[in-house]
Amino acid sequence: MRVVDARLASRVLDGARRGLVLSLTDDEGRVGLGEATPLPGFSPDTADEDQRALAELPGALGAVDLPAEGAAPTATAILRALAPLSSRLRDLPAARFALETALLDLLGQRLGLSMSACLGGHVRYAEVQVNGLLTTSVPLPEMLARASALAARGVRAIKVKLRSRGEDGFARDLEALRALRREHPGVELRLDANAAWSLDEAPRRLALLAPLGPRFVEQPVAPALLHHLGARDVPWAADESLAVEGMPERLLEAEGCAAFILKPAMLGLLRAHALGGRAQARGIDAVVTHLFDGPIALAASCELALALPRAPLACGLDAHAGLEAWPAIRIPQLREGGLVAASDRPGLGIRPWTG
Repeated sequence: MRVVDARLASRVLDGARRGLVLSLTDDEGRVGLGEATPLPGFSPDTADEDQRALAELPGALGAVDLPAEGAAPTATAILRALAPLSSRLRDLPAARFALETALLDLLGQRLGLSMSACLGGHVRYAEVQVNGLLTTSVPLPEMLARASALAARGVRAIKVKLRSRGEDGFARDLEALRALRREHPGVELRLDANAAWSLDEAPRRLALLAPLGPRFVEQPVAPALLHHLGARDVPWAADESLAVEGMPERLLEAEGCAAFILKPAMLGLLRAHALGGRAQARGIDAVVTHLFDGPIALAASCELALALPRAPLACGLDAHAGLEAWPAIRIPQLREGGLVAASDRPGLGIRPWTG
């Protein structure tokens, strides 16, 4: 399979953010879609950098070798096709995500398989739960009302971003979490400290949170320090640390690491898939989540969640407010009741769009 045409469309979103939609056409006229929507202030790459890299595509991509008849598709063919661009894409994970998504979309269409089947081989599980998202930055009555709305939809896991800073702020967050736990005693609670705690204060704060029974606390400390935290009263999960060179290998060996939070927009799709498999092989859970990006990237993240060796925990793949800045496109993997399931179409399952 060869790519004979590549087109890039840019969309201005809220604030300074910009999304790029990549359309690749193969030698049989099929079109595969990918998306690069880096988040300013968070992503290591910018939309301008991604656009320049993706514009170099037409003459640089190698051929994609189709698997032999009866053989399961693997990511190896995509990696070989991207080899000529590897150095160019090294620090541009959103651009790599877009390329990998578009190529896997084409491969799936060519073979009549979903993107998750191309990534992970035979289907091992049919659906994945999504988790809800709350933040302590809103007034407590509003936070509790949002939690009740999530529960009414059938969402059974809730992640709370801890936005307050300092000791007084942590005390306020703790009281809000206690109120949330009283109203929803059966919900799976996850917390995200956004790397705001020091190595000295993290153990004490984790101990104070332990009576609430959280599944884990995401990224309690700075990305480069997480492997030093060790086993604590509450398990912790790695998010931003996974993008630090050499850190995933340290975290696979670290005591206390309960989960890898896989953001393909920050890691690349194939690397996120590989890290998820390695984590699960070591008994570490996986969670796939979006970067508040657009519909193509969200659909691809859903397919990743369906392609791991075993089912991930409930994933951060719920529809989000940022989608309102995009054309109204149905994301076929998102189902009622807080579920993600494979599309009934080959590839990514989204019709060609050049928005």
